[in-house]
Amino acid sequence: MDYLVDTVALVRHLRGDRRLGRQARKILREADQGHYTIGISGVTLMEVLYLSEHRRIPIDLGTLDNLLAQSGNYAVVPVGYEVVRAASGIDDVPELHDRLIAGTAAWLGIPILTNDPIMIASQYVQTVWK
Repeated sequence: MDYLVDTVALVRHLRGDRRLGRQARKILREADQGHYTIGISGVTLMEVLYLSEHRRIPIDLGTLDNLLAQSGNYAVVPVGYEVVRAASGIDDVPELHDRLIAGTAAWLGIPILTNDPIMIASQYVQTVWK
């Protein structure tokens, strides 16, 4: 696995949103062409479920079902003990969902595609966006 995508980056990619960072867009497009493997945290699935049910985002779990079925370059990373344990050492990302996403990236040893300023400032994870 080469990168972990956060919820905002994934939604923007799937919607073709121009606010997706240039580097993140390039990586996700190249993943669509088979050049990278992208991890999707179980937390992102939870956030998509919640946000779609509250009509705050234009995609739903069905959209992710299609992505996962059509591309072997995207994979769900479950939130298990190892992820929670890695997240427990990340003390500069206070929001639980973001901390678990950061913990997932730290456990896997891969960068996160994110524009979240708190994760970008974290000393525990690498990020890609601009």
